[in-house]
Amino acid sequence: MRTLSLVTALTLAATPLAAQDDHDHISEADGLRIVHAWTPATKGSETLIYMEIENETNSLQTLTGAETEDGLTAELVGFTYVDGVEAWENLPAIPIASGQHLDLAPRAVAFRLSGLNAALTVGEEVKMEVMFGDLHLDAHVAVEDEDATDHSHAGHNH
Repeated sequence: MRTLSLVTALTLAATPLAAQDDHDHISEADGLRIVHAWTPATKGSETLIYMEIENETNSLQTLTGAETEDGLTAELVGFTYVDGVEAWENLPAIPIASGQHLDLAPRAVAFRLSGLNAALTVGEEVKMEVMFGDLHLDAHVAVEDEDATDHSHAGHNH
């Protein structure tokens, strides 16, 4: 019984820390929500950033771009093939209808961030501002393994 009480106490003590950590990968304001923002670790000067965007507002919202806290601009890009080789093309702003969501995902749509001065290593975080016209959301982008294909917390509900 004493062991069970100790385990229960430790679990309850850790809960606020886990809940606080959970909020770092959720950004929301005025019915717009960004969840699971992530990027693979990289040694180069460029990376692709992925996230889930949910529009629970009563109106169409348009994803127009993003910028890091140190002023680097992230371009919206879409995956394609050019002459049989994988490539990314710049995209215009992307409208997201009320009640809909947009997944920025590998081999689909992403933010391309160029001009990095240092490698991104697993466990780091990139802070960026995602823009929907006049509405801007701050997002915490988790740096995952170099060969990651999804956010390490993906698959659970918020």
